[in-house]
Amino acid sequence: MYVDFEYYVNVFCGKTLPEQDFLEFEREAETYIRYLTYLNGDIFADTEQEKAVKGAVCAAADIRYAAFLELRRCGTLKSESKDGLSVSFVTPRKDGETEESYMRRCMYQGIRVWLLPTGWLSRRGKAGGTHGHECGCCDCL
Repeated sequence: MYVDFEYYVNVFCGKTLPEQDFLEFEREAETYIRYLTYLNGDIFADTEQEKAVKGAVCAAADIRYAAFLELRRCGTLKSESKDGLSVSFVTPRKDGETEESYMRRCMYQGIRVWLLPTGWLSRRGKAGGTHGHECGCCDCL
């Protein structure tokens, strides 16, 4: 665990996540951040960017928990049909978006604020190469 609940509450000033759920969502945030930054090395070993990394973990855990709660709530009625019994509810997800995609999209927005200025989200990797090939065919260069 990179960030503990005490840091989340006292330094990050987090108020969303209850202590009993913190470990689960903190670990999920760490895992997603590792996934986003693996080309650049071990982000959790970077002592120069420790504050930004801890902020990203806290933000991602916080946002992930809020999105989890939002998806669990009953949606607001969006449309209704009487004879065909077709009912639709407003959800925070885009049409066709899976819960997993929605969660990652939400977490990325929080992570991006903290890590974009550090270079950790660069898809070039620390060695300057692209993600496995040199053709330049991708938007992620």
